Amino acid sequence: MHCVLIGVTTYSPRSDAEDAAAWKEVTQQVTEVDGITVNWVSSSKSNDEGKPTQLLCATTDAPVLEDVVAATAKALGDCHETELWASAPAILPLRPLNGYNTHIILHDNTNNVSGDSTSTSWEERASSTMKEWGMFTQSSLLDASEIQELRQCVNDEISSIENLITLHRPDIDIGQDIMSFQEIASRGNERFDLLLQQTSNAKSFVERIVLDRISSTLENILDGYVNQDVNFDVSVVYSKPGATNQGWHADGDHQKGANDGGWDVDGWKTRLAEPYALCLFIPLIDLDDATGFTQFWPASHRNRGLMGFGPAAEIAEATWDGKCKAGDAIWYDYRLMHRGMGNSSKAIRPVVQVLFKKSWYDEKRNYGTDSLQQMKPI
Repeated sequence: MHCVLIGVTTYSPRSDAEDAAAWKEVTQQVTEVDGITVNWVSSSKSNDEGKPTQLLCATTDAPVLEDVVAATAKALGDCHETELWASAPAILPLRPLNGYNTHIILHDNTNNVSGDSTSTSWEERASSTMKEWGMFTQSSLLDASEIQELRQCVNDEISSIENLITLHRPDIDIGQDIMSFQEIASRGNERFDLLLQQTSNAKSFVERIVLDRISSTLENILDGYVNQDVNFDVSVVYSKPGATNQGWHADGDHQKGANDGGWDVDGWKTRLAEPYALCLFIPLIDLDDATGFTQFWPASHRNRGLMGFGPAAEIAEATWDGKCKAGDAIWYDYRLMHRGMGNSSKAIRPVVQVLFKKSWYDEKRNYGTDSLQQMKPI
C-alpha cells in the first residue's frame, strides 16, 4: 500500500465550492486504476510558487502511481496541471481546509475552546485533541511575575552549567562542538538541552507551581499520573543567536508491538496506541520569526511510517508554527514529528520542557554518562 499526494494546480484562484466540486468529481470517477482500488483520504490547499493548488491524498496498491495521477488528470479535464507531489508508506496528514487553529488551540483551562460552543470540559477536549492531532496549545499557563521568576532561575542555571564546561573542559567550543554530559547535551549548532537536577530552583518552581495546575489535564491524557505511574523530567531547551533549523524528528518512536493508525483514515480513533510520553513546552520569551519556535506536523504521531518524511509536510504546507507568548504552553505526544527553527535574534531562546512518561519507559538517548559536577578542574 502507498499513500499518494497529488497536486492539482489551477491557472486562477478557485472558491471553496469549486474545490469541493473537484474533490467530488475525482472521488466519484477515480475509484480504481487497472482494477486496483483507489481510496481517497483527504483534500487540502497549498500554493505552488504562488499558484493556487489543491492537494488530493489517496491510498492504493497500484504499482505505478503515475497511473493514478493520469486518471485524476483525466477526471478533472485540461484546465489543470496535475502531478505527483509525494508518496509515503503511511497516510500523509494534511492541514484542514479551515486551518489548524480551530482544532489545536485551547485558549484556557475553562470550557472556552476555539470553534467549540459545546459544554465539553477542558480535560476532555485536551484528551481528544491530543489523540487526533498529537498536540494542543494552552494560553497563559504562567503569569508575568511567574515568568520573570522562572526565567531568572533558568538564566542562572545556564550561566552556571556553561561556567562548569569552561572550567572542566576548556577544549570545548560551546555552541560549535558536540558534547554530551549528564547535565547537558548539544542538539546542533548553538542549541542545547539542559537537564535540571533535583536541587535546581527552576525544577522546584515547576514542581511547586506548574504541576498542580496541569495534573487533571495530564491524568486525562496520560492515565496513571495521579497513581504515580508516571515519572517526569524537567529540562531547558535553549537556542542561542545563530542557531539553525533542526531536521525533522520525533523525540520517541512508536513502541514495539504497539498499534499505530494504520491505513484506515479513522484508525487513530480505534487503533492508535495511547501515548506513553508527553512533552510540555513553556517558553520564557515570546516565540516569533526572529527568536524562532518549534514547527510541528500535527497528526504525524499516528503512523510510524512517516518517520523521515518531514519534508513532505513542508511541501504540502501541513506544518504548524509554534509561535506563542511567554508563559503559554504547548503540549505534544512524544511520537509527534517536529523541528526547532533557527534563532536570528540577539537573545537566547529558553523553553522549559517537562517530559511526562510512563514509569516503565526508560529514556536513554538524550544525555551522556560523565557528570560536570563531579569533574575536577583542568
